[in-house]
Amino acid sequence: MDRASLREGRVVRLWIAALGEESLYEVDLPACCQRSAHRAEDSFECPSCGAMWQEPQPVFSDEDAFMDGSQERKGAA
Repeated sequence: MDRASLREGRVVRLWIAALGEESLYEVDLPACCQRSAHRAEDSFECPSCGAMWQEPQPVFSDEDAFMDGSQERKGAA
């Protein structure tokens, strides 16, 4: 879910409620929020209803974060 998906041939962004309780694609947001989401870059607060939305943060696995790729993966004996 960290990538924009395609719906009807166009890119649809995913938005997460600032409190982290809900995530919706832009087309599924309430109409008042959709207007603000269309103009927003990475987060916004809807002027009509006050909801705060943000784009999801990229997710990295522990391996990506701590290994540079030159180390071998070792299993438990």
